[in-house]
Amino acid sequence: MDWEKEREFTKRAREGDEEAFGELVRAHQKKLYNFIYRLCENHDDAAEVTQRAFVKAYFSLRNFRGDSLFRTWLFRIALNTFRNHVRDEGRRKHQTLDGWDPPARERTFSMMVEKEERKKLAEAVETLPERQREAVVLRVHEGHSFNEVAGIMGCSVGAAKASYHQGVKKLKETIGGEEQ
Repeated sequence: MDWEKEREFTKRAREGDEEAFGELVRAHQKKLYNFIYRLCENHDDAAEVTQRAFVKAYFSLRNFRGDSLFRTWLFRIALNTFRNHVRDEGRRKHQTLDGWDPPARERTFSMMVEKEERKKLAEAVETLPERQREAVVLRVHEGHSFNEVAGIMGCSVGAAKASYHQGVKKLKETIGGEEQ
């Protein structure tokens, strides 16, 4: 959804148009779920946090000032919802589906190597301090600009950049990657 449409749907949703809010949900639900899943690596928790974030956004829409895009505001709500979930549950990592493989297509050596590299990277990202992990996931996986990352994380652009760059540096040290 482009920015103009997003602003239009947001305005209509703030005025009580439920169909417009539904369009916003459809436009952002997959990216929001993927973002939360990368933070918690548990499908059930990611779905729950995503749903709670949309419910919170719906009931808080009248308070949305429009200083940022709806998407930025929504991701900030989702990040705060995730943080609350972690705090409330008293746990950070959950059992994943790592041991389960759906019926697979023919696996080649290169596919297996690629999967192993992704797994190592995901494990390395999980070891990052919270703010660095959030900045890296928002920037790399979700493709947000540093302005959006700062808005979502509730910090300055400089702090978002610093968290991101420190996280990338630690990842390179952890997995021994070369500068690209």
